[in-house]
Amino acid sequence: MKNKSVSKFFIGIFALIIFSMLITNCQKDSEVVSSGGDPPLSGGTSIITGQVVSQQTFSPIDSAQVQIFGTTVSLTFYTDSQGRFSFEVELESDEDLVINASKENYIPESTEVTVVAGEDLNVPIALMELDTSSGGPTGDPVSIFLSQISSTTIGVKESGSPESTQIVFAAHDSDGRPIDEGHSVTVNFRLGSGPGGGEFLSPYSAPTSSSGQAAVTLTSGTKAGAVQVIAEIELGGEMITSLPVGITIHGGLPDYTHFSIAPELLNFAGYRIFGLKDRITAFVGDKYANPVRPETAVYFTTTGGIIDGSTLTDIQGIGSVDLISAEPRPFHQTFGEGFATITASTVDENSTIISRETIVLFSGTSQVSVNPTSINVPNAGSQSFSYYVGDQNGNPLVGGTAISVSVEGDDVEAQGDLSVLLPDTQSPAWTQFNFLVYDKQDSVNVTRPVTIRISTTGPNGDGFITISGTSH
Repeated sequence: MKNKSVSKFFIGIFALIIFSMLITNCQKDSEVVSSGGDPPLSGGTSIITGQVVSQQTFSPIDSAQVQIFGTTVSLTFYTDSQGRFSFEVELESDEDLVINASKENYIPESTEVTVVAGEDLNVPIALMELDTSSGGPTGDPVSIFLSQISSTTIGVKESGSPESTQIVFAAHDSDGRPIDEGHSVTVNFRLGSGPGGGEFLSPYSAPTSSSGQAAVTLTSGTKAGAVQVIAEIELGGEMITSLPVGITIHGGLPDYTHFSIAPELLNFAGYRIFGLKDRITAFVGDKYANPVRPETAVYFTTTGGIIDGSTLTDIQGIGSVDLISAEPRPFHQTFGEGFATITASTVDENSTIISRETIVLFSGTSQVSVNPTSINVPNAGSQSFSYYVGDQNGNPLVGGTAISVSVEGDDVEAQGDLSVLLPDTQSPAWTQFNFLVYDKQDSVNVTRPVTIRISTTGPNGDGFITISGTSH
């Protein structure tokens, strides 16, 4: 019996090596590879594909269950008639995933892979058929696998979503058979990485059943995140350990204290130009400061222009829409012409509508004025000027607008606000500026012409004013 098991083991290993060589086009037999090239600077879309086949015959396995676990990924689906599977994920950074494949009358297989954000990955999987010809009692366990799981995602405590999930592990002997009751062992369960919000397992250990299975229940705490469940068997001084099973704990319902809204731009040139867009983002957390559960709806309204009516939050509790400049041009009771109120609303755990507001400035056409409008610089003296750069409503122009003051004339110089780059602001303080022009030669009182030009360039349009006079 022992020699037969060893022979089957080496035959299975040899078959898996040949299969992997065929699938990966003669790359390393035990390596899962992704496309080459330099790593992307940021996240992106990755497509993970693969095929599940029989290790003995290389035939595709139809309707095999494939489960994907990771920090931000938790999916379950089934292979098609050719044993193939494919799924698309959005990743912000590289991520380690565990891929479990299982089918009745086959030994489950788990594979750990690293997905590079923005790159595709192919994962071939070969399942060994159960040996039903051995007959008689099974041997001791040599491996333990995930058999089934009731849900790969649960909610935090008091989230309104299921707060627990059952994970079933199966222990197999060297022939790939689930161990029988005569070889029952105790399976210990423990948590791997997790959010640390009070999540727990129950029971901490359990004996295997007549079908070699042992079950544990994971119950969430108050923190969202990814948690790993690991099963272990201690036998003959050695430890048999399963691959970690990943479960995602998502946040609860929106909480007013953890609800925010912010525009990408405080000020955009939407009073004069229609069709401009400003991104409005809602940040939604639950009462424990977790991101709310994904696809929580947030609704938006505006008192100026038009806005996308709603969005669904992502895994970070963030959802964004576009504010588009158009009629009606906004008017605010306190701040006046050009200021729009943007409101975001959602529903909390008490079915109460909660709302947050933000103000966006629709700035208009560039206007430039100066006081005084004549130049008369005294001998060995100076003359002060104040000038205005803003829109027709007295509001500042958009961020990035450049303002410059130039003075032309003999023996005169200027100092003050001569070169200004506007920040993204709604403050009228960024519409008023000052400078002075002084006579740098105090020996002779000679009248000379002086010209001052104040100009602005930016998305609100270009503008300028020129004044002339004399220095002495």
